Amino acid sequence: MNKSFPKLNFLISSSNGILLLLIFIAGCAAQGPPGGGPVDKTGPVLLSTFPENGTVRVDQKTGIVLNFSETIEPRSAENNLVITPNPDRPAIVKANRKRVSIHFVEPLQENTTYILSFGRGIQDYQKNSSETNITLAFSTGDSLDSGTITGTVYDIPDKHKAQVWAYRKKESFPDSILGQSPDYKTAVEKDGRYRLMNLARGEYRLLAVSTEAAKIAYIDENCQLGIPTIDPVVVKQRNKVQTRVDFRLGKFYLKPFRLLKATMIDDKTELLFSRPLDKEQNNRADIQIDNDAQVQSFWIAGPKFETILLKARGMIAENNYTVTVQDIVDDRGDVLKQNNTATFTYIEGADTLKPEITSTSPVNGAKNISRNTKIQLVFNEALQKVVIDSSLRIISKDSVLVDYSSTWLWDNSIELSPRTQLASGMEYRLILDYSDWSDLSGNQFKDSLFTLSFSTLDANSFGSISGKVLPSDSCINRLMLSCIPEKGGSAATTISVTNTVKYTIESLLPGVYRFEMWEDLNGNGKWDPGKLKPFVPAEPYRSFPDYINVRARWETAEVDWKY
Repeated sequence: MNKSFPKLNFLISSSNGILLLLIFIAGCAAQGPPGGGPVDKTGPVLLSTFPENGTVRVDQKTGIVLNFSETIEPRSAENNLVITPNPDRPAIVKANRKRVSIHFVEPLQENTTYILSFGRGIQDYQKNSSETNITLAFSTGDSLDSGTITGTVYDIPDKHKAQVWAYRKKESFPDSILGQSPDYKTAVEKDGRYRLMNLARGEYRLLAVSTEAAKIAYIDENCQLGIPTIDPVVVKQRNKVQTRVDFRLGKFYLKPFRLLKATMIDDKTELLFSRPLDKEQNNRADIQIDNDAQVQSFWIAGPKFETILLKARGMIAENNYTVTVQDIVDDRGDVLKQNNTATFTYIEGADTLKPEITSTSPVNGAKNISRNTKIQLVFNEALQKVVIDSSLRIISKDSVLVDYSSTWLWDNSIELSPRTQLASGMEYRLILDYSDWSDLSGNQFKDSLFTLSFSTLDANSFGSISGKVLPSDSCINRLMLSCIPEKGGSAATTISVTNTVKYTIESLLPGVYRFEMWEDLNGNGKWDPGKLKPFVPAEPYRSFPDYINVRARWETAEVDWKY
């Protein structure tokens, strides 16, 4: 047995040697950063470039080299490079440790200023992004274009990356910039500010774009868009700086507004549209059905308000009919002008469903309701019009009847407006006896009585904010100021500061508020985001980062805003 020991020792030593050799090889092959030490929380810093930023007379066959303070994660460099003007063939990007090299497949254009930008997309292996936008500008000609446009992009969603695109006017701007390649792009900083630099003289149309994707290659329905408050933006001189070209991001409709289809559902015809509809304006819409059919009633339905339900008479079973809609308005105020007809086959059906209330405003049990509130009742279908006052009462906790006026908003909804302001901190109850109410087919409600309770704001819990608005231009008019609760528990309070620089916003619940302002150029009382086609600028807008605390029975004074 002793004779086998040397052999066993040899095997153990050989195994250790092989193990050490494998560890050594694995260590040499590792390409990531070394382990141990403090956690790296800082992003890469650009140390130098070739050519240097601002260089002129650069060779058209040049390559680009950027040197950073630490090892670069290759895909972050490859996926985030934006070159303007964009070469016909994509450049080749390679990252080797701290160096990023860019090779152009074809020679650059002569007498042209080029801008290379990674935004804040460059990352190290710990996913730390660069703190500032990484850009490089150079020219193949004798001079560098130096026009500049600056501004702010508001309301960038969390986890979104935003850019500002600029389209230079040639002979004229196209009907729509959607699908067009921008001449310039720049990334937006964390605080929403941007700077388009090294622009040639000319006129520009701008667009702000944001998405969760690492690289914004094209615009689709997932993008948030912003239209500027100025169009076109003119760079008149080489060193011209155009400031305060601002954007507010939001959803825009990229597909045409149209009537998609008409379908029979029981005894009603459902009209499906490609966009949500305006709930206030469309009760004046004109809906016609051919072959002498007559529309009895219609109303907006569905959780997204993309449908209209209508009841008609004079149709024959199994016959085809064409419905035509006019003066239909979407929730952005666009009027349906084309694709406004649909064909359906009439299938006779009986209405046996009992009517019911589907929603109310305010909801049952609601608290802190405005003393100037209007009460709305929405039913699941159209009702036969009745004298509302004889069957509906609004009573305070003190048993005081509330005098009100009533309006049928649609054939399936009612609005009740108290003639005087409701009492402070009071409980109210709406009692509706609809035992004599029925739908158009004569179906009555399952129950005969409906009640709705709510309570109003207590004036003793209110606070207020006052101060001055200081416009930067005396020509600014129709300036609106909105006070918005941070937690969104109640609606924003908006006032006009057109006639005086002083303002006071009263009846605010205790809490934290932020402010925004805009110029109500068309006088409709709400901010308008502009349009993509035809291109219409947005109304000038500004949001303020400061938050104001409101306390009960206290006026927070001298809160001044510069616009």
